[in-house]
Amino acid sequence: MWPFELTNRRIYRRMGYELEQKEYYLRYLSEIQNWSQHILNTKHFIVSSAKQCANHRSAVVLGSGWCIDVPVMELSRMFNKVYFVDLIHPQKVVAKFKEFENVKFISEDITKIVAETYNCVNRYKNFSVDMLSSSTNYSTADYSDLLVNFDFVVSVNTLAFLDDLILDFLMQKELIDDLSAKNLSRFIQTYHLGMLPKGKSCVITPVRIKSYNTEGLEMYDRPMLFFDTEDIDGSKEWVWNYSSEHITTGRRDYTVKAWKV
Repeated sequence: MWPFELTNRRIYRRMGYELEQKEYYLRYLSEIQNWSQHILNTKHFIVSSAKQCANHRSAVVLGSGWCIDVPVMELSRMFNKVYFVDLIHPQKVVAKFKEFENVKFISEDITKIVAETYNCVNRYKNFSVDMLSSSTNYSTADYSDLLVNFDFVVSVNTLAFLDDLILDFLMQKELIDDLSAKNLSRFIQTYHLGMLPKGKSCVITPVRIKSYNTEGLEMYDRPMLFFDTEDIDGSKEWVWNYSSEHITTGRRDYTVKAWKV
């Protein structure tokens, strides 16, 4: 079912993905109570969407990570085969579900551009969206034809964050300005949404971020996506209290939206 699997762990490590994954889990441990409703809402939406599938042969979860917000056991009971896809899978997660014979963890870059970005910078000391879109490696690795074979596709709390470490890497190298960063983010989000098969996919993602300083005053309130989510039919919405008030970092809240594609 899954014809290719990239092995660029060294690149992912150099770009900070392993560190980010560890920091995310530590954040979860310190915010369990604040995250609980968000996790419950996410799992409930995934399960309710899965129940409406016409067939239950195979499912794929994109951006599974620590599987904190993924109903692994429920999906494994509902589908003959379940694939969990992310750049890196924590060994604790893989070990936890190794007894599930119908569950498979795939290490894959769902943006298709992480390694390509790294290689562009290191080979040419330059970067542009045009360089990516004209790359043979990028243009021939289209997930749309692959994902359409699944009965259920989930993009879980990942769409708004797909560009984070790519942009951080390019900014550290001083190879991207604000306008180019917005164009790249739009490019990544558009590609991700475009590859999801209509009629059998669902998306859960933060769509807006609010940040407060240590005194509780709002610092900024801005959208995280480059398309309008206001008029999506049948969508659900809730607040994810991502980080509670802290003496040095303040508070951050996400508005999360879930919808079927």
